[in-house]
Amino acid sequence: MLIPVLTEPNFRSYLWAKQTMEGISQEATRRKYKFVFLEAEQYEMIDYDQLFREERRMLIVVGTSVSWMPKTLEFFNSRNIESIFISFDPAETSLPTGMVRMDYVGAIHHLLSYLTEDCHRQQIAMYAYNPNSSADNIKIRYFRRWCEEKGISPEERTFFNLADLKGCYRQFRQKANQFDAVICANDIAGVSLLSLLHEDGIQVPEKLYITAFGDSQMAVRVHPSLTMATLDHRELGRQAVLLFSYLSKTPATSSLSSRVRSKLIVRESTGMIPDTTTDRFPHNDTDAFETSINFYSDPEAERLLSAETLLNACDSTDMHLLSGLLEGCSMDSLERKLYLTTSALHYRKKRLMNLVNCIHSSEFMEFLDYCHRKGIL
Repeated sequence: MLIPVLTEPNFRSYLWAKQTMEGISQEATRRKYKFVFLEAEQYEMIDYDQLFREERRMLIVVGTSVSWMPKTLEFFNSRNIESIFISFDPAETSLPTGMVRMDYVGAIHHLLSYLTEDCHRQQIAMYAYNPNSSADNIKIRYFRRWCEEKGISPEERTFFNLADLKGCYRQFRQKANQFDAVICANDIAGVSLLSLLHEDGIQVPEKLYITAFGDSQMAVRVHPSLTMATLDHRELGRQAVLLFSYLSKTPATSSLSSRVRSKLIVRESTGMIPDTTTDRFPHNDTDAFETSINFYSDPEAERLLSAETLLNACDSTDMHLLSGLLEGCSMDSLERKLYLTTSALHYRKKRLMNLVNCIHSSEFMEFLDYCHRKGIL
């Protein structure tokens, strides 16, 4: 069986997309399926008749933006090619053959229930939401409905990130004393917010409780560590292959949807207050709005994503190496301390530099110092 995979260009190079691709690759390999990654920038020029031949005309599309994903759906529908979407929930009435998404409605419902019922927080803000993200739109729609039920204005509590995390913070800072809790769109935004609050002397969790979506190592390493609604992107990829396998054996009129559930991990940013909330049935989400904004073009978001990529690639020896470099240890002393040969030590350092696109050692040291200032290293 052939599984073609197309990934949105702006989403492709980041850790979440890579984890999704790993899930696809692992499950496809386990089932002995053949998979091929398509060139997203040229997807309209691909000879799909040659690609599919005798195979079912169906592929997987991975992406999040409301400015790119619907265009691919329209393109493939017009050519009688079925698609399975990962991480995108189209607002259009014309749906793809299959969808695999996170249960964002259940996750935002869980966070709000935890903050209000267990933590006794009522003045909750939504922070760094990207209006070009399908996932963020789902969270915002549910939050708006929650606010309306309480008779409060959601607009006064929602802070959008238009590819500028520091700009988002400047808007939030003007109203920060009005809130007692914040739900961040993702862990990148959460780490950034913690750092900026610390610079302004606003203590977490003493003054503000902070929560976010994600499952990164950064969220554990920062102080205070972040309470998270976890997102398993590898499971998204695995479920997409399972859905592809099933749909390939059913009539073309079939359409299926799968949602990967989130779980809440309580950490220091909410005072380690235990989660006792039950998962009640949340409201359906409706309405969407569209604009073209790339969250990943923000330099701070890009640096934090690079930091998460670095942490994910490090074993214990690598972490000791990074710590030694931050402490100013010489390479000779690190060789003795880590029991490594000169070539092995330089190989490890070069590999880590390549992961974060640093060419010179001075550039790498500046990046490590940035991570240290953010509390990641």
